[in-house]
Amino acid sequence: MVVALPRFYFHIVADTTFLDEEGTSFADGKAALLHAKRLAAELAQGLKLQDGTIVVEDEDSGELFEVPLSGLSS
Repeated sequence: MVVALPRFYFHIVADTTFLDEEGTSFADGKAALLHAKRLAAELAQGLKLQDGTIVVEDEDSGELFEVPLSGLSS
């Protein structure tokens, strides 16, 4: 039996909003949160985004949590 992994969407809300219309499958919300934190750190460092958040949704419940971009760059 094949079990489908839940799909999570990572919307970037900063000066401009970028909606993740494709999403990515993860085993659970904990794995999605880890991905969101890594993505936020990459955006803060690489693109120098300081203000904004990553809003994470799943396909069933809608918004699950937000990860801020501020304070993540080194």
